[in-house]
Amino acid sequence: MKIIGIIAEYNPFHNGHYYHLNKIKEEFNPDAIIIAMSGNFVQRGEPAIFDKWARTYMALKGGADMVVELPVIFSASTAEIFAEGAINLLGEMKIVNYLSFGVEEKKEKELIKIAEILINEPPLFKQELKSNLKKGLSFPSAREAALIELLKDEFPKNDLSILLKKPNFILGIEYCKAILKNGYPIDILPILRKGSSYHELEIKPIPSATAVRRFLKENPNIQNINENQELKNSLPCFTLDIIKNEIELKRGPVFFENFEEIIFATLLKMSREDFNLYFDIKEGLDRRIQNAVKRSKNIYELIDNIKTKRYPETRIRRILTQILLNITEKDINCRKPNYIRILGFSKKGFSLIKEIEKRSSLPIVISAKDINKLKDEQKKKIEKDILASDIYSLARPSKEQRIFGLDYFKKPIII
Repeated sequence: MKIIGIIAEYNPFHNGHYYHLNKIKEEFNPDAIIIAMSGNFVQRGEPAIFDKWARTYMALKGGADMVVELPVIFSASTAEIFAEGAINLLGEMKIVNYLSFGVEEKKEKELIKIAEILINEPPLFKQELKSNLKKGLSFPSAREAALIELLKDEFPKNDLSILLKKPNFILGIEYCKAILKNGYPIDILPILRKGSSYHELEIKPIPSATAVRRFLKENPNIQNINENQELKNSLPCFTLDIIKNEIELKRGPVFFENFEEIIFATLLKMSREDFNLYFDIKEGLDRRIQNAVKRSKNIYELIDNIKTKRYPETRIRRILTQILLNITEKDINCRKPNYIRILGFSKKGFSLIKEIEKRSSLPIVISAKDINKLKDEQKKKIEKDILASDIYSLARPSKEQRIFGLDYFKKPIII
């Protein structure tokens, strides 16, 4: 069987995502497509604009056959941990043999070569990286400079420099690293992206998800959302219908600032020893956060007062999200999921469940009964996802929708 895995956030699902799924079907004729999708918190260090069930519905309507949840300990972490956790999830299902992802440029040779260097870390690379960090460069910049120096005889310096600044190409490197490191029999199928770049803020026919989220944030009182021309041009009709339903039921949209008070309250209660429990809080950052809390009036001032050249905004958002969800360094240390949480499936996807059960050593979680059957260590991990759903509920626009324990009684999305 040709089973293609995709790692996604679909935050929300737009025309670019729809293009990707259709292109896979057109070029590769797969037997099924499985999505490893972030749950209610995403890799940018913020909540998903709509919850994981709404976004699962979007993915299935868009042509996916199964959606499995990427545990929040990976989805709200660095690109490297996000990628490795997702690859391990797909790999341990034991039926995924291809990975497809969007890239700004189809440079497979460069992808693999860079991934090999980052896994093996030859002495010259380590020497260059150390030297660049001593110069005060941020880790991504230091790594980029070291790679360019190492590969200057194989690839043009300017071309490599441009590639290493492209977000999807960088994520593609992390996927390749995780596949090679763990020895999964998974081949890559990069698809050339179309439309807006990752950070572009203008709504276009193939937009960035950032632009869609910004539009929804700046137009909170929009009427007849599925008749709005800008959104109609950018989102598939089924996405519009799902968004309309979520807004009418006041389940979304949800934004980072909706957690402002709970983040401030949590930080104010923390000691320096508490900060030491969390991944990525080093070099006096704990003291910097404590000082910033006392002189910041809102979440954006807080981030501005904490961030530095080495700790840019997205990194600070991730740290704050991990503190909000109590995701400690100990939680993140193990990069392998120990359960497969299925959020939804099509008829074709349903037929794969028995095959996964037969091949994989991981338990499949679909219902509350499955959660209750998990071993203690597995329960500890899935409880982080359950907590994330409960905390996410606190930010829903309507208090009527602030329902706890949804993971126990919410049925999978089936189409």
